[in-house]
Amino acid sequence: MPDSDEWLGSALAYRPTVYEYCQLALRPTLDQAAAERMGEILQRAEAEPLLNFLIDEADGLVARLQPCLGPQNLHQQQRRLQAAIDALWVNEVLAACGPCS
Repeated sequence: MPDSDEWLGSALAYRPTVYEYCQLALRPTLDQAAAERMGEILQRAEAEPLLNFLIDEADGLVARLQPCLGPQNLHQQQRRLQAAIDALWVNEVLAACGPCS
């Protein structure tokens, strides 16, 4: 089991990624490149538990930084983000499958 210094070092290594995630999450809209980058970060977080934890914490921070967003507006933003992520995932799956026969 890692000690606290190792854990802190690992957490600090994710700092640029979490910072970038927050910057993207605070944008009112995401262009295609930003949506793809957000998807890459979230996909990486699925495979890396510490990054996943830090992203979850960042989501809470982003929600608190946007007090003007009511629950309904926040839910709409989350749906848009999910749609962008889903579209990216579908494109990746289709690309992995290769050309249709």
